Amino acid sequence: MNPAVEISLCVLAWLVALIRLPSIFRHKAWRSDRIAFRIWIATFFFALTMTFLVTPIGDAINRLTAPNFSRLLAYSSVSLTLYLTASSFMITFPTSENTRQLRYLKPYLLFTIGLLTLIYVLFVSHTSRWVEQPVPATAAEMAFKLALFSYATILCMMMALACYRYLDREMVAVTKYRIIAIIMTASGGAAFFLTKMILTLGYIWTPLGSPTVHIISKVLMTVTAILWAWSFVHNNVYTRALSILRGFRYWLVYQDLTYLVKSLDRYCPPVAFIEEKPSFGSFIRRSEYYLYRATIRIFDEKAFIGDILNRDKGKELPKGWTELTVEEANQIFQALKNIYASGDFWDIVRSFRIASRNLARSRSIGAQEAYGWRPQS
Repeated sequence: MNPAVEISLCVLAWLVALIRLPSIFRHKAWRSDRIAFRIWIATFFFALTMTFLVTPIGDAINRLTAPNFSRLLAYSSVSLTLYLTASSFMITFPTSENTRQLRYLKPYLLFTIGLLTLIYVLFVSHTSRWVEQPVPATAAEMAFKLALFSYATILCMMMALACYRYLDREMVAVTKYRIIAIIMTASGGAAFFLTKMILTLGYIWTPLGSPTVHIISKVLMTVTAILWAWSFVHNNVYTRALSILRGFRYWLVYQDLTYLVKSLDRYCPPVAFIEEKPSFGSFIRRSEYYLYRATIRIFDEKAFIGDILNRDKGKELPKGWTELTVEEANQIFQALKNIYASGDFWDIVRSFRIASRNLARSRSIGAQEAYGWRPQS
């Protein structure tokens, strides 16, 4: 790997670990929030892993200790990182499958570290200086890599599945998007380590070590590193991103609600506030605000029309109203009469959108019939 890439990834790993450190000490997470502390320990071990993989640092450790000892430290550290992360997710998302699989993680970790240590003591420590290449140079290096990459692939898949099993149970939108980010990170990690396994097996069968697989591996490593860093950002970032995505999603919905508001304005004066016409940019930043204003306007004007339609017999119509106006207003009221202010806000918005579209469709059909148009059989 290029030294610049090694150092960049190492710096990124330490930044993620150190940024969380003040919060860990401030809240005494080792007592108050064991899961948060466990996740931080995982980020710390990952930062150590990336440090041991920086070539100049690894060479210095090897000179001071034993040949290729930095590789054993790096592989053991990343094994601990994966164990701490996977076990944290299984504890945080306690489905029956996750609880059942959790008890196998520690024995699997001990087996993997023991296997890595055995391969190192018997073979890797006696080989020449380790030069990182896509395809191993020796059988000992191949066995050493396969032990780690198979473990890493399995644990990343377990992490992704643990989060996926819980996803439908989560009701908070921001937390759900954070879980999706974790699933994507774990899936990317599993794909990356799988390509590393394929490259490692290139020692046995040369076509597996092709440059194409190596390029795919590097792309997956970069994407996974970015997703991994993104999964640690503050909830406020997820909240803002979710708000913008919702704005894109509900822009057309807002247009339907605006059509409904304009239809109601023809029959009653404003009883709440004058509807603003936001730009697209303003709407995607504050979509909930504008949708809320539109729903309040619709409910108020629906109530106004309902009072007129249910007026006492003989009571005069408002100024400017005729029997035709009453008929047209009743058409709108019938479309809205089964929509109430109680209930989920987004269900109300969807109901108003359906009512708006049905109203537009019925008016279109009415206009076509008024001008003598008939569908051809």
